Amino acid sequence: METKGIIYKLLRRPITVFMVTLLTIGFGLFALANLKITLLPNIDIPVVAISANYRDVAPEDIKRILAVPIENAVASIDGVESIETTVRRGGMFLVMRLKGGTNAQRVEMDAREAIDRIRSVIPREAGQPLIFQFDPERRPIMSLSVSAANRGLDELRLLSETMIEPMFERIQGVASAETQGGLQRAIYVNLSPERMAQHRVVTADVERALSGNNVQIPIGNLISDRQSYSIRAEAIFRNIEEVNDTIIRFSENGEPIRLSDVGEALDTFVDITALVEVNGLNSVTIDIQKQSDANTLDVALDVINEIEAVEAILPPGVSLQVLNNEGEFIENSIRNLTQSAMVALALVALILFIFMGSYRAATIVAFSIPISMTATFAAMYFSGVTLNIISITGLALAVGLLVDNSIVVLDNIIAKIEKGEAIFEAVLNGTNEMKEALLGSTLTTLAVFIPIFFISGFTGQIAKDLALTISFAISLSFIASIILLPVFASKFLRQDSVNTNSFMFRFTESLQVRYERILRWQLLHKRWTVLLIFGILFGIGWLFTQVEGEFFPDNDTGDLIVDVSLVSGAQLTQTAEILRDITNRLLDDERVQTTVTTIGRSGWRRESNVGRVTVSLVPSRERTQTTDEVAMELRRSLTYDDTTIRVFGQQGFGPGGGGGGFGQGRGNITVSLIGPDVSILQGLTDRIETVMLQDSTVIAVDNPRVGSLPEVVYQLDRVALGRLGSSFNEAANSFKTQTRGTQVGQFRVDGREFPIEVRLEDQYRRGFENLNRLQVARVGEQGIPVQAVGFFEEFEGFNTIRRTDRETRLDVSIRVDGSAAAQRDRIMELFQDEIVLPDGYRYEFTGAVQDQQDSQRELFLALLAAIILTFMVMAAKFESIRDPFVILFTIPLAFFGAYLMLFATGTPFSIPAGIGMLILVGIVVNNGIVLVDYINQNTRTNMEPEEYLAHFLAAAGRRLRPVMLTMLTTIFSMIPLALAIGDGSETWSPLARAVIGGLFFASIFTLFVVPVIYAGISRTKYRLLKAVKIKEKSLA
Repeated sequence: METKGIIYKLLRRPITVFMVTLLTIGFGLFALANLKITLLPNIDIPVVAISANYRDVAPEDIKRILAVPIENAVASIDGVESIETTVRRGGMFLVMRLKGGTNAQRVEMDAREAIDRIRSVIPREAGQPLIFQFDPERRPIMSLSVSAANRGLDELRLLSETMIEPMFERIQGVASAETQGGLQRAIYVNLSPERMAQHRVVTADVERALSGNNVQIPIGNLISDRQSYSIRAEAIFRNIEEVNDTIIRFSENGEPIRLSDVGEALDTFVDITALVEVNGLNSVTIDIQKQSDANTLDVALDVINEIEAVEAILPPGVSLQVLNNEGEFIENSIRNLTQSAMVALALVALILFIFMGSYRAATIVAFSIPISMTATFAAMYFSGVTLNIISITGLALAVGLLVDNSIVVLDNIIAKIEKGEAIFEAVLNGTNEMKEALLGSTLTTLAVFIPIFFISGFTGQIAKDLALTISFAISLSFIASIILLPVFASKFLRQDSVNTNSFMFRFTESLQVRYERILRWQLLHKRWTVLLIFGILFGIGWLFTQVEGEFFPDNDTGDLIVDVSLVSGAQLTQTAEILRDITNRLLDDERVQTTVTTIGRSGWRRESNVGRVTVSLVPSRERTQTTDEVAMELRRSLTYDDTTIRVFGQQGFGPGGGGGGFGQGRGNITVSLIGPDVSILQGLTDRIETVMLQDSTVIAVDNPRVGSLPEVVYQLDRVALGRLGSSFNEAANSFKTQTRGTQVGQFRVDGREFPIEVRLEDQYRRGFENLNRLQVARVGEQGIPVQAVGFFEEFEGFNTIRRTDRETRLDVSIRVDGSAAAQRDRIMELFQDEIVLPDGYRYEFTGAVQDQQDSQRELFLALLAAIILTFMVMAAKFESIRDPFVILFTIPLAFFGAYLMLFATGTPFSIPAGIGMLILVGIVVNNGIVLVDYINQNTRTNMEPEEYLAHFLAAAGRRLRPVMLTMLTTIFSMIPLALAIGDGSETWSPLARAVIGGLFFASIFTLFVVPVIYAGISRTKYRLLKAVKIKEKSLA
């Protein structure tokens, strides 16, 4: 018996080990109570966006005034890979996609600086461009609606801003509560053209007077009697009467001409361009934003608790309703994963008790799960890993892996006890024999996760928390197996703890006898094993072609979006009529729980002809159809003349979560056509749509037609303006102020600011007849009408302009029922055989298809790196190249099982499934390492042939029970995840299924294939086994 080494010393100090264990558990529980809970880990999505609005301005002008200057300003920012811009009437949306490894926060700051440098060339009315990073931590954690049938939109917004927002913002952890929708207060200065002409006043006079009489200017400091005073000059409007009394100029006889003489300032509301209705009622919405360091779940619960206090002060008829609660989804996901982990723990304990036949032995092994888990919480806390659906999934997956090392150690200890060794001696020897093999197997598992940290993009960032959590758990379980388990075993095991007469003990013994008999035959007839290996390799190739692929699994969140677009130029009232009819039809559907109707706005689009209905379905347990199936049904039933309606499910998790197009799941293809002429691009997209819709597997084609938009251009005569002593800018700006309006300052009251805008009275801004009478300049006492220095020209412009890297682009999104790869090949054939692209035009596959290809390529490289690292660790452990090569044969066996499980369950190959295969590489070699190491320990090549074969079979047979136990505990621990029951479970069920299938087949084949290959590639071992075979033939 070895009397040196750390194991011996620890066995002699059990109280110390117990105290350290209690301290570890205490730290773990403290960490668990203080772990930050979020929906997702801290993800640095490589996208920065810029949104800018310029109300009622045509797309071509938006492109010239906003898009091109902003594109040029940000194009030189370091780390930007591509720029995609969508220009529509009234606004633009620019997306910068970043190179791998680029810090999105730095790019966001650089973009702000770049925009600040060109702010002087952007019209004031366009507002400040909004620059933001796609950060899940920045999105609202909750949305609420304030609704009433007996209140106007102005009252609801005022109520929300003055009463409700402050109550929510005082909650600890809430960064802001922002009201959306309703009527916003504004000061409109409505001018009369006749009265302006009568007093010889032009719009520039009004603008100068208002902006010059509404200022605050710091002057400096004054020191008097040892007291320092700050001095400022102030002339600000305090009420609407002061605005109306503003002196524009003085007449020839010295009389003041005031604003009230040429028009009227009104304290009113911003013109209605968008409406929000919840379940058909007038509503405003409130978005709750949490602080960056706050706990999402705690903040959400505090807001829910505050709702009762808010409702108590609301006027009669006003209701407050939760529309979206990220905290609820987190809570449900955590509850579901926690239940899965608890069920897994119970199943693992049951398997241990059944196969070990001793409650003492099963309890000792089972103890390693909670101890390792609490220690993992402490490691997560100190490394900054939050408790999110990724890390919790890692914990749920690790439950079965936590006992693997302990099972191997305890099984070896029990084997020593069965041979008659004393408890202390059996524990010491059994642990020492296994510690090096377990260290090697633990290192190979950890080596698998190293390449994950080098995967870029969304896949890498999602996988990192998973890898860290599992790595912590496995490392700590190894420490528990060689430190805690031996001490527990030495104190709680008895000589009679192993019941050799139990049914399970006798069953495993008989199974071991049969296994040794089969293995003996295989060792003497290796050609059948070789044929089996070739059959498995062929099976992997065939299954690879049969299993469909997708980027990320869709979640049945119960949320879908109905996107509505009428013909260009449609009025808001027309859009409202159709959207309200759709809303009423949806509310009559028993599957629909809530509708939020937005009229005049759809996503980032703000146009009178668009709208959106966000639909929340009843919980999945209360309906028989999935969200996608409901969406398909609505696509067929919601049809209106001259109206484009798209219905798609809203993803709860994964790239693209939150909707857009048809989502990011299986069967989605996006083709981008790029070229200079929009009309030619439109013809190409129409051709693709026609061909694709002829295929019965195509569900829908989203062809964003670039329809015509009626526009009027006022062509100014520069020569005529020059003769009159005026300029193009003066005339154009005067015309703009009278028709569209110009902001000249802010009206401040009660600490809040409201815009002051100068424009003509409403009746003068309608019809060409009124426009022709407007005066755009003044020469002396003579006013110059519009028609004297220019003329109006009507033409058809484009309603949408899309650009990629400052080139025009059109996207076609295709949703198919089945494999997207087949349709991708069909589109490639279409461009090769039927569609000829003109010079200067090209097509690209973008969106989910491109993301899927990039992610699969990176996963393949990570898998290759993981195999190489695993080989290197095993070579260092065995100090041999041959033994690791033998063990590597377990990897294709695992891949065969994984693909077979995906094929049998109809599960597409996705990013989670790929991560599962990556994890398999580290798991399946463990049994091979322990098996080969144990065979090496119990055989010597100088033995006689028969003796060598007997020791070889006995060593392999001795590993049968731990291999079966580790396989069963891991598989049973993953069954709850594989069944995909509960919220968010669809995301990780492919990973669990891949691991279950791969581990089952790899474990079975490891017992039969690895020993045969191990014996076959060694000349000495081959000669020994051949001698046995020759002897048997001679005896026969």
